[in-house]
Amino acid sequence: MKTWLVNTNTKDKNGNPNAFKYMLRQNKAAAFYDRAPEIDKIQKGDLVCLYHNQNRIIAVGSVVTPYQGHDFPDMESIEHWVDVNWLWKAEFDNDFEPLNYIDRNELSITMVNGTVVNVTDQINYKELLVQIAKHQSF
Repeated sequence: MKTWLVNTNTKDKNGNPNAFKYMLRQNKAAAFYDRAPEIDKIQKGDLVCLYHNQNRIIAVGSVVTPYQGHDFPDMESIEHWVDVNWLWKAEFDNDFEPLNYIDRNELSITMVNGTVVNVTDQINYKELLVQIAKHQSF
């Protein structure tokens, strides 16, 4: 099992500032356009942390299906995704700002340069579980 940090790329310059809503609602971790093939490294059973701007992790989940290609070949260069069972998701206010996010620094994740980053060697799993418990909403 590996752990991946997947950037939701919510900045307007990335062309899809609402991709994080799509990923959370559709139970996916996705990458788009020139970064799309990066998602193919993620396998079934791997852990995904969705990374939102400003060091915020907004969801943690387990991959249930790796990327298997598109039914429509024209879409192959636009999006690749893995299906995820979200174990925890942040709540959002009316402006879609996360309220109970996990700060990546609390998990000792220092390298976040990229859309799909393997953080297996950086993450403290005990601390991840502590942070999920602290940020759980009932």
